[in-house]
Amino acid sequence: MSKNIFKFILVFVLLFCLSSSILFVFADTKSKLTTENTANDLTYADMESLFVGKIFINEDGKIKLKIERDLELENLLERCKKKGLKFGLALGSGSARGLAHVGVIQALEAYHIPIDMIAGTSIGSVIGSLYAAGASIDQLEEAALSMKKSKTFSLIDPTLPHSGLISGKRVEDMLSDLILEDKTFDDLRIPFAAVATDVESGAEVILNQGKLIDAVRASISIPGVFTPVKYQNYYLVDGGVVDPVPVDVVQKMGADIIIAVSLAKITPYTTVLMINKETGGLKEVEKSSVLQQKIEQVKSSFKGPSIFEVIIQTIDIMEAKITDQSLEGSDIVIVPFGIKDINLLDFDKAEPVIKGGIMATLINIPEIKRVIKEKLE
Repeated sequence: MSKNIFKFILVFVLLFCLSSSILFVFADTKSKLTTENTANDLTYADMESLFVGKIFINEDGKIKLKIERDLELENLLERCKKKGLKFGLALGSGSARGLAHVGVIQALEAYHIPIDMIAGTSIGSVIGSLYAAGASIDQLEEAALSMKKSKTFSLIDPTLPHSGLISGKRVEDMLSDLILEDKTFDDLRIPFAAVATDVESGAEVILNQGKLIDAVRASISIPGVFTPVKYQNYYLVDGGVVDPVPVDVVQKMGADIIIAVSLAKITPYTTVLMINKETGGLKEVEKSSVLQQKIEQVKSSFKGPSIFEVIIQTIDIMEAKITDQSLEGSDIVIVPFGIKDINLLDFDKAEPVIKGGIMATLINIPEIKRVIKEKLE
């Protein structure tokens, strides 16, 4: 099963291994997305030192947790169970940064916080579907830690440009060979929904019935790179285009307490350019240092970005700008530590990414308890 799970996640690596290099420079920001703003003042190294002895690598190379029982939390969870309160998990898009979802789930499991339903967008749909289908944290982690980007190139099958540069047929063939080959949503141990986008109307499409593989394939289809997935009378692409963190979907599924995992890296502020009346050129009237750094990096390193870089970077910026809206309605927002240093292609950095998810979740345990108390009142 572990081998099959590795193959599944390997398929997703393909989506962001299509160009030789993509440069991203991100500034440290005090984002309102984090519940504990003071934690943003700490570096990744600071966080690691804070959890020395609690997060460690065992002799098998697995990331493990050693935490003390939280009797207050256990009592609150028991009261939630008696009252029938359900926990929902919304897993956001973000390519390699999405490996942090594994760490978030691992920490929630360690504290016995139930996951009663899951909605996922893009990489969130990959991790979410596997976990909902019964994959253990050890299996997901083993797959993530074993990933190598170079192995994905054999899956690329170029097609004549029409609605996408790559047909995705080899990806579909790979998916059909996996543990999820014949699974439908009805087979899952945890209710799950994947999010895609109707390319014609721009509508958000919630996929929660039929074959699981088809839903995940649609949710991870980068517009312009992979051909859209035909579903009934719709053509579907990556769900991150309209809903980077599917909080609204988890709400519709009936969650009472919603934990959202946001992988957005850049600030919601844009660079605004206006025509300079004197020179006829463009001048900045408002800018984000983050975007300015990104532009300067590209200018200094390339004569011009490749088509893949243009598509992927554009989507990344767009998703970051609409993340605030996606997060409306969430009770707890977890932003994994260290993602500002993780590029979209960094699937070989699974260990720090997973740890970042674990640490961010542990930091948010007091907030989770606070929210539960409010819901129980």
